[in-house]
Amino acid sequence: MAENSEITRRGCARRRARLFLRNRKGATAVEFAMIAPLFFGFLFAILETGTLFLRATAMEAGVEEAKRMTMTGQVAGAGTGPAQEAAFRAAFCNQVGWIIPCSQVKFDVRAFTTFGVAAMPNPVSGGVFNPGGLQFNPGQPCQIVVIRAYYEAKSITGFIRNDVANLGNGNVLLGGSAAFKNEPFGAC
Repeated sequence: MAENSEITRRGCARRRARLFLRNRKGATAVEFAMIAPLFFGFLFAILETGTLFLRATAMEAGVEEAKRMTMTGQVAGAGTGPAQEAAFRAAFCNQVGWIIPCSQVKFDVRAFTTFGVAAMPNPVSGGVFNPGGLQFNPGQPCQIVVIRAYYEAKSITGFIRNDVANLGNGNVLLGGSAAFKNEPFGAC
């Protein structure tokens, strides 16, 4: 009798094993759990790339507006250094304030006598953005002016991709630039 109960238990165990292996309930959930991290990673990377593109486009539009104000002498006519920088920043921020916090944008504005000597230093060294050497000089009438604006955007997906992260901390340094000659808004 003990032998029959042992055989019956083995038979039940085999049937249960077959039923378990044939049961497909939950297979989709398991497969999705395996694929979900990749799916959401790609989704966030696409969204972040689109946001970075919008921010870069806004930076260019802001630099273009600030360039126009500088070229026509409106920035130079705003008063002294801090007032000039405030007028410049206001022109820039009118274009980018909807997507970029203007208080985090850094400017490098320099005046030169000719385009040949208009050399600008690189503010990124060893993967670190150093705004300490940036200047603000909108120049005089008929001078060459180079404007560069920088914004360090935090990267959420930088740890899974490095195609746009150009700083050592995984963030992205967005920039906009323009080089032009000031109009003769005064004596040249």
